[in-house]
Amino acid sequence: MRSHVSILLISGLFLNWIGCSRSETSSGTVLVSPEISERSRPPIIIFDIDTLRAGHLGSYGYSRDTSPNIDRFARESVQFDWSFGQAPNTPPSQASIFTSLYPTVHGRIRDEEILPDRVVTLAESLSAAGYSTAGIVDGGLMAGEFGLAQGFDTYDDQGGGVAKIGPKARAWLQEHASEQFFLLIHSYDVHSPYERTPEPFRSRFLEGIDRPSVDFMEHMTQRMEERRLSRYGENPHRLTEIELEYAKALYDGGITHIDSWFGDFIDFLRVEGIYDRALLVFLSDHGEEFEEHDSVFHERLYSTVTRVPLMIRFPGGQPVGRISEAVEMIDLMPTILAQLGLPAPREAEGQNLLPLIQGTGAYRDLAISESPFFGRRIAVTTASHRLFYTVAGEGRELYDYRNDPFELVDLAAAEPEIAEHLVRTAERWEELVSARSQQSEVVTDMKQETIEQLRTLGYLD
Repeated sequence: MRSHVSILLISGLFLNWIGCSRSETSSGTVLVSPEISERSRPPIIIFDIDTLRAGHLGSYGYSRDTSPNIDRFARESVQFDWSFGQAPNTPPSQASIFTSLYPTVHGRIRDEEILPDRVVTLAESLSAAGYSTAGIVDGGLMAGEFGLAQGFDTYDDQGGGVAKIGPKARAWLQEHASEQFFLLIHSYDVHSPYERTPEPFRSRFLEGIDRPSVDFMEHMTQRMEERRLSRYGENPHRLTEIELEYAKALYDGGITHIDSWFGDFIDFLRVEGIYDRALLVFLSDHGEEFEEHDSVFHERLYSTVTRVPLMIRFPGGQPVGRISEAVEMIDLMPTILAQLGLPAPREAEGQNLLPLIQGTGAYRDLAISESPFFGRRIAVTTASHRLFYTVAGEGRELYDYRNDPFELVDLAAAEPEIAEHLVRTAERWEELVSARSQQSEVVTDMKQETIEQLRTLGYLD
């Protein structure tokens, strides 16, 4: 667990980045009273859409009409324009969201690793406060044997996409609507293979798109994985522009599919009288790359992958607005608990975002993401820059990410003082989290159902 000394060290390290600016939210709104009663605590639903890139949603500025229902929800919510996941892949990123710990600290980093029992999850905190808890998830890397079921009364990881998850979630809500409840809904419907998306959504953006070879269209996921791995071999290659545009069109069709489902589910919540009294969260764990940085899928720390959607709709629909500061996904758990008048676990590393939303307090405008791959990479995000630092090497990159959101123009040589300062920040952060790292066990007896789910997602041959 994190000591008070560690908290002070982290606060001192990041002191230069603390700001106290008012964000673009409704002013004068008090979200929670310190004397909030147990009876007045709202139900909570989290919509967790795996692999959903923020920059491919309309509310985040995308040109295609992929997300009219999500965009409508964003307008009724507090949207965080620069929210960053703590890792580029599902196991560490999802574990960080629901523990408020950096990956090195919670220990679930690689696919086969298990979240340690000693780590406190959001579901455990809510269950201890009297909430009924359920997770209805899409299996695979979210399967219960990876330790993610901690704190849930019900944890259904049979998967099947929203076609099967949705009806289960509706039935559970109808049974528990009168209770204080926490429901997690997780879906892989946007994740590759993109060609799994049902019609008419699959072909939604194919009009006017040149077709690649029949071989690529029939084996797209395999060909993209071969391309990803080729950069480590003797014959690296990139996808052609036609192949890329085709893949992106199918990916966007998957977003339209989940958007349609989400709109229907929101209508259901309204009919059931849940929508206005619940705390609703829409998020993702990571995005997806399409050759922006010599890569496809999600293995890098660039904004194309680690910048993720985060929207919180508070009970009653107030406040609404957009937050421009950089936030971390580990901030979500302390924020939800603060809204309920509950303390965050002592070891939690995220910040309560309510003062930022209200514009009433100081906020550390800084986010950190990490990856054990490519020589151990750390991304440090400030109010204006993002630094990428390689621990086992000399590599460093610096970007003005707000004006260069694809992070294509490296400023490390042009702005060496900023780069060096952020390198020192990354090094000190690395020392602190390494001192508190958790050792994880690995799954030794995986369910056959989970194996098949992982195979469908492309994680197993």
